Amino acid sequence: MLKIYGQARSRTFRVLWMAGELGIPYEHVPVGIGGGAAAECRSPWFLAINPNGRVPAIDDDGFRLWESMAINLYLARKHASPLCPRTPEDEARMLQWAFFAVNDLEPRVVAMFQHRVAFPEKKRHAAVADEAEAGLQPKLAILEAELGRQRSLAGDAWGLADFLVASVLATLELMRYDLARYPNVAAWLKASLARPAAQAARAMRETANQASAPGR
Repeated sequence: MLKIYGQARSRTFRVLWMAGELGIPYEHVPVGIGGGAAAECRSPWFLAINPNGRVPAIDDDGFRLWESMAINLYLARKHASPLCPRTPEDEARMLQWAFFAVNDLEPRVVAMFQHRVAFPEKKRHAAVADEAEAGLQPKLAILEAELGRQRSLAGDAWGLADFLVASVLATLELMRYDLARYPNVAAWLKASLARPAAQAARAMRETANQASAPGR
């Protein structure tokens, strides 16, 4: 059986969402990421799975893989998801959006989330968050224009390109970021996160967030 390692409140959320989209059975193994060098993700048993010491990672009947984008592309292909592109052109377009999400969106979204929500007050730097937000605006404008031309990033129907980008931008919803300037993006992200598999993964993330709250 597929094992998914990592807490739902981390990037593991994306893999849990994909597993839900595919309707495949899996075992979820929450792995602690707090505590610096003493974190569970730095323990010898987990480093044997992912020597990079980060989550998510998977063990699929002995095949081990890490990095959320790679994991989700692998799972979608292995299980012949209808979300997968069907032509070389659509495949290339999907990879274009995957690289865009990783290189242009995620670093800025993560910096905003860390310095406005996740980090303790004394570790937050408003200037870092503001710079990240400023850099995010032209990237959101690209998405806004694209989604103004067609229903989804994958073309006529919501597909793997949409999943990969929405799974990164889901953090904006988590921090209640106002997307009023980008109505196409806002509507598309809302619809993406309303999918049943996304809802299930969000519920797992919310449960994990509550369990990690102070006093629990």
